[in-house]
Order: sequence, then structure tokens, then C-alpha cells
Amino acid sequence: MDPKLLKVLTRIVTIFVLPALLASGTFFPVFASEDHSNSGISTFSKINLYANIETIGVVVTGSNLPKAAKLFYRQENETEWHEAHPLLRIDGSRLAGSLFDLSPSISYTVKVVDGTTEISGSAATQPNELRFSPTTILYVDDDAPPGGDGSSASPFRTILEGVKRARPGTQVLVADGVYHESVSFPSSGTTNNWIQVKAEGNGAVLDGSDVLSGNVWKLYDAKAHIWVARVKTSVKYLARDQQRFYMYDNMSGLINGSGHNKVPVTEGWYMTPGSLQLYVRSTDDPSKHTWQVPSLNHAFDVSSRDWIWIEGFEMQFYGTGSGCGVCTKNASHVVVRKNKIHNMQNGIYVYWNGNENQGNDTRIEYNEIYDPPVNEWPWKAVKATSMEGTAIVIAGHIGAIVRENHIHNFFNGIYTGSSAGLENSGIAFDADIYNNNIHHISDDGLEPEGACINQRFRNNKVDTALVGISLAPVTQGPTWILRNLFTNYSASSIKWDRKSDGIVLIYHNTSWTNEKDLNAMSMISPTSNSIMRNNIFQGNGYAFEEPFTGSSGHDWNYDNWFTTRTSGAHFVWEKIPRNTIADLCSAVGLECNGHEGDPGLMNPANGDFTLRPSSTNIDRGLVIPGINDEFAGADPDTGAVEFGYDPLPKVLSITRVDRNPTLDANVHFWVTFSEPVSGVDSGDFSLSITDLLDGAKVTTVSGIKDVYTVTVETGSGDGKIRLDLTDNGSIVDESNQPLNGTEDGGFNIGEEYTIVKSPKVYLQTLISNGVNDGWVIESSEDGNVGNGYNSSSPTFYLGDNAEDRQFLTILDFATASLPDDAVITSVTIKIKKLSVTGTDPFTTHQNVLLDIKSGSFESPTLQITDFQAAASMDSAGRILNSPVDNWYSTTLDANAFQYINKTGSTQFRLKFELDDNDDRGADTVKVYSGDSVLANRPQLLIEYYILK
Repeated sequence: MDPKLLKVLTRIVTIFVLPALLASGTFFPVFASEDHSNSGISTFSKINLYANIETIGVVVTGSNLPKAAKLFYRQENETEWHEAHPLLRIDGSRLAGSLFDLSPSISYTVKVVDGTTEISGSAATQPNELRFSPTTILYVDDDAPPGGDGSSASPFRTILEGVKRARPGTQVLVADGVYHESVSFPSSGTTNNWIQVKAEGNGAVLDGSDVLSGNVWKLYDAKAHIWVARVKTSVKYLARDQQRFYMYDNMSGLINGSGHNKVPVTEGWYMTPGSLQLYVRSTDDPSKHTWQVPSLNHAFDVSSRDWIWIEGFEMQFYGTGSGCGVCTKNASHVVVRKNKIHNMQNGIYVYWNGNENQGNDTRIEYNEIYDPPVNEWPWKAVKATSMEGTAIVIAGHIGAIVRENHIHNFFNGIYTGSSAGLENSGIAFDADIYNNNIHHISDDGLEPEGACINQRFRNNKVDTALVGISLAPVTQGPTWILRNLFTNYSASSIKWDRKSDGIVLIYHNTSWTNEKDLNAMSMISPTSNSIMRNNIFQGNGYAFEEPFTGSSGHDWNYDNWFTTRTSGAHFVWEKIPRNTIADLCSAVGLECNGHEGDPGLMNPANGDFTLRPSSTNIDRGLVIPGINDEFAGADPDTGAVEFGYDPLPKVLSITRVDRNPTLDANVHFWVTFSEPVSGVDSGDFSLSITDLLDGAKVTTVSGIKDVYTVTVETGSGDGKIRLDLTDNGSIVDESNQPLNGTEDGGFNIGEEYTIVKSPKVYLQTLISNGVNDGWVIESSEDGNVGNGYNSSSPTFYLGDNAEDRQFLTILDFATASLPDDAVITSVTIKIKKLSVTGTDPFTTHQNVLLDIKSGSFESPTLQITDFQAAASMDSAGRILNSPVDNWYSTTLDANAFQYINKTGSTQFRLKFELDDNDDRGADTVKVYSGDSVLANRPQLLIEYYILK
């Protein structure tokens, strides 16, 4: 893996190596296809940890690596280590694996052991629910008159107006209505300080179409039932009465009613390339219907922007090209949640082709995505056409979370990877795909394709699809397939194809179909290197069929293979029929502990895939550390659902709600439980207090189900407060089980507040470094890149020149003089005006925006590329036209304080909000630079205090 991967996210940790000896029994899979024996002692050089909500991906690099290494973990307050699934060796001198069933918002220590070699590190899991409290709210209402200012009394009319004015911490709140627009983001949010675009109610709709109705149709060919109408733009999507309409390959297909692959299709449409003539083949007069014709392509585009949050919208009928609801490219920390996305080619598309710091940490949750009736059309008539859409595509970089989405009536469900980069480790690296409900899918419900390193498909339900999950191919892995339901499939529960040879781990899944003569599982081409344990497969043909030779390195055991087939062989392996599982074991060494009995499912025809009390799969599974540590009975059950298992309630996390450090008289904590509980009151909590705090106490507890808010009065003095749950026995779940099964299910590893009631405040004034500051000018009016610069002039320019090329200014301050433990409370920039040329740009170009860079934009010295270089935070401040004695000043947004570099320099980029005013005249304000006399140089004033 590229060493730069270490710097991608704050939650990726580079750790140290320790020698140690640790011996214990564990589960080690075996691949027969390759000799991975060691010659000498392994060396671990680096460990990367990728923390998600309930999982942590682990990757170790080194030399002379073993085939597998032991993995252990513990919470930060524990002394006992827990064994996890072993790491497995993959391409690139790496060991890779995952931790499962972790608690959110908790720090874990992780260690990897091979004989006397050990490496360890720590990482904190992400919160279950993200917190965002906007500092600014901009209002949008499609019924508002034009010219609004975004206030509640005078809202903007379009979403794009709000987004263009949004800064980090801004919520663009959108009223119910229909918005015919495509929204892109000119600015990024900052760490945990999103730009959020949120629907205020349940009726904010982004519609990308124009409605075609009435007498706009002319009969083109009465015999073929073809009509024609003129539209505004070429399209790749058409809907009739809110339902997708079939698209023919060409005009001949439309005239003859012949779809793709010459499949007969009675109704559909076609547009001649370059023409605006829309032809439809309809069994009745098209004027009797309402047609949705896209005039826009995407609802939301997030390109090279970070910390963007999109929530609560309905998006429909986009598709002048590859229509998309939310498309991101090289964007990090994007949240897409609680949206309804339908009638377009792709629901959500995440793409990355940028640098290591881009395309990371996308969270996609609680969305509904559908496109009927595409799943009802013949598969051959749609496959390999533009109608072959996918609800969610994850082709980003690192750390996608895709959970709790409802996907139905689409061609494909969830795709992860890239067919164009099958060996690219960086694509869709470390992704969680879980708890999704996917049904009525034309092709593949789940589709990992490519390197697929630490992609975890778990607890998903895929029903009524051609294929449950497609492995075609996985080239590296490990790819995890855990506790999924693949039901009512019409081809195969698992599709094996394109010589997939990456490591695939398939544990505790249940696959069931009642299709006549259909195999429980089928292979399309030879594949290698999968492990299967504790799965249920039921079909009516062969239990599984491999109708060729060449598959190798598979390790399948402890699975239940059942077929209703009453005569003939139950298995086919390398073309040879095997009558029973005993024959299979004897001949090829597969499933020697597997069995063929009826799975004993409760009521699969009606969707109940739990086990009956009499099922032979109860207590039949193999214990796999880190995978099935909690179970009912003597051993784990086989299949996706553990019989009679009611997990005990527990505290998942106690997290801060308010700012930290704080001077506030009251602070709040969120207490999150693993399931709904009752009986939570102030008697269940205590405070852990350090230093000189006095009088702090728990005052109120509120909440229902699984999340409660605890208010704490901070008292007097300085120090730290942690809220602990001590539990007096009152907290129980719906089955009356107490926390952790005891009367004291305590929790004492939550987040702390640092309380500073009377800090000593310091003020430091820094002067801009004239060696590194100066102005940069744009290459052309709309060039958006630098072309020339000056770093030695005693003045710099802001505004535009006679060619309408924009001037930017770079300021450089030596902020390393700040104490390392300084807590910054205020940052002010001051610049002094010398003169104005032409029209004062403050009257025509709006205000001056400040971008901040922790360190240097490109290098310490001024560069042409500073014009377009990425900032740590865009729009960190805004200078208004209100000078005092010719000094302009602004106080930076508090979210910018984190980018003041205490170990080096901090740079600022100044520019007017409007790049030019199109008058072909120079309009500039001239300001003193760091090369002028000391009294006139730009200043940076920083207020801070030191924690004692």
C-alpha cells in the first residue's frame, strides 16, 4: 500500500513494533493452492487502523509475512484481550482483516502477533449517529419571490442560492416544494462542521424533468403505433405516468418492437442522436399520458468538496446523460441520509480518481432507492444497455459506510469497486455494507468487484433477485460475507465468475430458493481462495455445481447443503457428480463436517428464516473467534439467525454534545444503548471529576428507547468531567433483562469535558512574512488558475485587472511561536488599504473571503499554483467594507482555529467573492504587504489560554 495512506484520515493510525510472545489456540483457515510457509522471522513495520461504527479494519505491512497472524483487541479500560479473526496475507506484503461487533465512540487497542513479533496501536470507533448543530441557517422556499437574502423572513428561492452562500457550519433548510435544479457545491465544510442541505419537512422534491402532456404528439407510423414529439434536450431516460419507459437500441428496434438482443418489447422510446425528436411506441394515444422528460442530469454533485451533508429530499427524473441522485467525485466526509431517490439511472454514485486525501469516509444511510418497472423487463433486453442502472455505487477511496437503505425495483443493488481498476487496492478500500433491505432486483443484489480489501457485507437481506451476491471477480480481499439472507433468487445465491481468486470469507449466511430445478449455488468459471463456514444453502437442483475444472484453494466446511432433489447426484465438482456430502469429502476434501439435512427453517415461503426448535442446525456451527463470540446454547447455530438468542442490553457509548473545552454552566452527554431500554434515571449515573472542580452534579435525564440525554451542572473551578453509568439495577430492556445481565452494567470510558471557568487569556500579534506573501493573478477571465505573481512588492492587489483577471493575495504568518497547549479563542486578520483603482471592488465584487491553510498552500514561498491550491478551510472569514483608519479586519470562524499551525506557518488566501465585474476595467483595492514598513504590514491577532 502507498505510504501516503497513513495520512488519509485522522482515524488511521501508524503504530510502533514490540517484541512479544503470545500463544493461544485460534481458528486458522487453510488455502491449499499456495505455499505460504515462512523462511525466517516475520517483521511488522506498520499497522493501519480504519475505524468505522462497529468495525475496525486492520492492515499490517512488513517483510517475510506469515500466511496468517493472530489478532487481538480490547477496550481502553480493559485488561483482558479478546481474540479476533486472524489476519490473512494478501498482495503487497500486507496482512489484512477486521474487528467486528464493536461499540461506537469507543477507543480500542489492537495488536497483531506472529510468534515473537508483535505490533500494536489504537483507534476510536465512529459515533452511531453523527452530530451537527448549525451555526447559521439559510432558508429556501420555492414559493418565495426572487431576491431573498436567506433569512426566515426572506428565503432564497432555489437551493443553489443557499449552497453558494453556505460556509462551514451552515444548514441550508429547504421548505416543501418542487425544485427544478441541479445543485453543486462551491465550498467545503470543515472537520465535523458540515455544510448541510436538509429538507425541512417531508415534501422537498428535486425534479429534473419537464412534463410533456396534451396534444404535443404527432402520429409517425400508425401501423407500428409510433408517435413523435419535439423536446428541449437529448435524454437518456424517459418516464410515462411516473414509471420508467423502455429504451430501444435504435429506430429499427422501435419500429419493429424489438428490444436489446432482439427480445420482443411492445412499448418503448428512442431518440435519434443529435435530434430533439422523441419517438414513442405506445399501444394507445400518448396524449392520454403524462411524460417526464429529463432536462437535467444530476440532482446533487459533490466534486472535490468535503464535509457535505444531504438529507431528507425526494429526487426524481434526472437523466439527460447518466442520471444520478447524488454523485460525488473525490469528495470526503459526505453524508447522504433519509432521501427518497427514484426514476433515474443511478441512485448514489461515489467515485474517486484523485489523491490519497480525497474520496474518503462517505456515509450513506436510511435512503430509499427504486426505479420500477426495470426489474420486470426481460433480463436480456436490459443487460449491457443504459438501462442497467445501480442503486448505490461505491467506487470511492477509503471508508464508506452503507447501512439501513431500502433498495427495490432496480437492475442492480449495491456495487463496490471498479471494473476498470480490478487490481487497484485504493478503490472502495475498507467499506461497511450492512443492514440493507434489497429486493426485486433484475441482476445482482450485492456486487463487490475488484481488489475489495476489507469490504464487509453483513446482515443484509437480498430477496427476489437474479443473484444474491456476485463475486466476479474479487482479486485481493479479504471480502467478508456475514449473516446475510439471500432468498428467492432465480439464478444463484452466490455468483462465482471471471476467475475470482481474492480471499472471500463466507460465514453464517442463509440462502434459500424454491425455483424449480435451481441449484442452491452455481459457478460460472473456475475460482479460488474462499472460506465458507456455518452457512445454509437450500435449492431444488444440485446443492452446488462446478461444471468445469480449475477451481482451487477453497476451504468449505461445517455448512448445511440441502436440495429437494430426490434422485441423482447432489453435488458436481470439476464436472464429476458426487452423490452425497460424504462422497464429496472423500473425493476432494470439501465439507467433511458439513451436512445435508433439511435446514429446519421456520416458514421460508413467507419470509421467516429463523430456525425451528427441532432444526438440526442448532448448535451445529463452528466457533470462529471475532465472528460468532456471542451465541445461545453449546455452540453457534448454522445460518444467519441464531435460535433463541436475545442479546443483553449494554451501553454503547457516552459522548459529549456541546463544545469542548467549555466555560458553560451546564453540559450535556448522549448515552446510547444497544437497544431500547427503560428505567433510566439520574440514580444510574455518577461523575468522575478531576482537578479543582467543585459542585458538579447530574441534574436531569431525558430520552426514550436507546438514546438518552443527561444534563450536568459544571459547578465552579477548572478540571475535567466524565459521566459514568453506575446502574442501580433499574435499567432493563423489553424482555426485562438488565444491562449486561447483571444489576451493575456499568460504563466508565465515555468522553470527557474540560471545564475552564476563569482562564488567563493571552494575546499574540504576528506580522505577515514579506518573503512568502504577495499577490497572484488569474491566467484569464475564466481561467481559475494562476498565471503570474509578485512576492516582493510593498503592496498587493485585490479585485480584477483590465482583462477581468482576478487578483488573489497570500499572507504568511509564523504561528509556530504559539504554545503547543494553547486553546485558541479568537483569531483576527487586519490589512491596511493604500488606495483604490477604478471602481472600489467592495461596491461591485461583494466582500473579501479568507481561505486558511495549515502550513503552506504549495510551498512556503509564493507560487503561481497558490491561486488554485486546496485550502484547509474555504471561507474561514469575510472582510466587510468597514475600514477604521484604512484598516480592514475580520474575526475568523471558530472552526478555523484548528488550522492555526502551532509547529510551522499558517497561510491565508484573500479574494473577493465575485471574481470580476465584466467591465473590462481595472477595479482594485491596493493593500500594504509584509514588505512594507512595519507599521503598515498585515497582522494576525490570536487570543488563547493555556489549560492548567
